[in-house]
Parts: sequence; structure tokens; C-alpha cells
Amino acid sequence: MHILVANEPCAYREAITGALRELRPHIEINAAEPEILDGEVARLRPHLVVCSRITGAVQALWAWIMLYPDGEDRAEIFTAGERATVDNVEFSDLLSFIDRVELLFAGKAERLG
Repeated sequence: MHILVANEPCAYREAITGALRELRPHIEINAAEPEILDGEVARLRPHLVVCSRITGAVQALWAWIMLYPDGEDRAEIFTAGERATVDNVEFSDLLSFIDRVELLFAGKAERLG
């Protein structure tokens, strides 16, 4: 599985990327500046994007997490056509969602493979 992290502020992006690499070493993690998000989505073809705003390229993906939209303490999550909001989002919420996406992706890949 491959995750692209492109959220603001930069310190959060770096902390999330570092923690994910440590806690989920089997997952490929890349970080990008939000300004180049669409280009990186096209180039890397991630299975999941963590970002601060949804772009056209992100919206077309199978799974994404929008962290702290408009500076609010919440996350909007989307996977396989379902959208939900998590208030007072914590890092454990992010990990749980990533684990769920990974399981769904593994099942999808197994059916295709």
C-alpha cells in the first residue's frame, strides 16, 4: 500500500510521515507540499492521501483523509464511496483508518489478482 501525505502545516506533515514510517514500516509513505498535490497523485498513484484540502485529483481516488479542514479539529474521511466526519481527531483515529483502508485494499487486490 502507498500513502501520500500533503497536509498543512508542514510540521504536522513531517510528524505524521515520520510516525507512519515508524509504526507502519511495510507501507510506502511519501510527503509532498500541498501546492504540488495533484501532480504527485498523478505521478505516485497512492492508495490513500492525507491532505488539508481536497483537489480534483484527490477526489477521484478510492480513499482520502482531509485533516483539520478550515483549521477545525476534525477530519473528513472517504473510502470506497463512503464519507464520514470524525470530530476531535487524534492520531489513533488516523491509524485506525489507515489500517481499515489497508485491509480493504488487500481484499480488493486479492480479488483482482
